[in-house]
Amino acid sequence: MKLISVNLPESYLEILEILVAEGKFPNRSEAIRVGIRDLIKTEYLLEETLKKHIPEDLNSGIETELQEKVMF
Repeated sequence: MKLISVNLPESYLEILEILVAEGKFPNRSEAIRVGIRDLIKTEYLLEETLKKHIPEDLNSGIETELQEKVMF
């Protein structure tokens, strides 16, 4: 894994601390990883669904836009 820095609003940190205190996650980092993983899965599934239901000529612009937003 690679270490990165992220600026978050104080309210997000407070909620993360509550989730950790309740035992839902072992630490803030894991909670953030799960959130990002779920976001990526959701976006990927959306992209796959769009590919199946939108004509190819329209889909190419959506695919390019999603690739620019999500860099692995």
